[in-house]
Amino acid sequence: MTPSAAAGASAAPPPGSDTATGSPTATAHDYYTGDQVRLLLGDALSVLRELPDGLADCVVTSPPYFWTRDYRTPGQYGLENTPQHYLDRLRAVFAEVQRVLAPYGSLWINLGDSFSQRTVVRRSSHQGGLHGLRGARPSWRELRAAGRARMPAQNLINSRQIAEKSLLMLPERLLVALLDDGWMLRAKIVWAKTVCLPDPAIDRPARRWEPLFLLTKSRRYVYDTAVAARDDVWHLPASRGAGTHTAGYPVELPHRCIATSCVEGGLVLDPFSGAGTTGLAARQLGRAYVGIDLRADFHDLALTRLGLQRPDTTNLERREGGQAA
Repeated sequence: MTPSAAAGASAAPPPGSDTATGSPTATAHDYYTGDQVRLLLGDALSVLRELPDGLADCVVTSPPYFWTRDYRTPGQYGLENTPQHYLDRLRAVFAEVQRVLAPYGSLWINLGDSFSQRTVVRRSSHQGGLHGLRGARPSWRELRAAGRARMPAQNLINSRQIAEKSLLMLPERLLVALLDDGWMLRAKIVWAKTVCLPDPAIDRPARRWEPLFLLTKSRRYVYDTAVAARDDVWHLPASRGAGTHTAGYPVELPHRCIATSCVEGGLVLDPFSGAGTTGLAARQLGRAYVGIDLRADFHDLALTRLGLQRPDTTNLERREGGQAA
């Protein structure tokens, strides 16, 4: 940790606690709390608005990529009508992350790009064929009627169509917006995938890397040079998925981020928690963790990976019913 960064850095309160009193701050979104892990169920933006200022020492996350996967959840990120709407929603989320992050904290974002082309959204990264009503590959009309296909003409940014087959440049566009919002971009890292799925393209190079961005709120921030990676190319395998959640990064990636930029005893936040890979890395390093996701089954999967007991569904439903009443 740099001397300037260490000044003012302190251990975080328990996950989700009130920073002034240290007492638990329960919300309608609580799914699991205990053993330095807190999982919150709901929309990332709505849940973040309930968290106190300066709660997290470090944020490591990978938002759903645009029109890449269907999580079959109302309000999910990634299936917006246009890429501009997608960017606007992510920008709003990271504005709340900026408030929730400690002054000396860091934000790490892994975000891949998408092409402006005819797209069929998948429900799994291992999904082989898409089958129609009679077992054959469905028509585009059938897929569009089911809300699972889009055409290049729908890819509008600032009301202008992006040419077919072009990359949309979504990571870069988001980063420019975040710079306008006061973030500092400290690094662009290449995650070079040592093992990954084949790329079917025949008229461009195969994609074998994804970007990882390091952003901070100020010039002074936690950065442990003793454990930090020495360069901006990280050779790591692609994630093979975890259970029913097949999108994500390998645990080695958030492990590096957290070890570098989260104080000992600090708190790590992931507003797109998924199967809890960031939480697994945080737990390995002895940090507290707060994860947010729209799907309860993903939280259940995360708890299994973390070696924690799932909440009693009956009690959870009974509690939610009481709140609704």
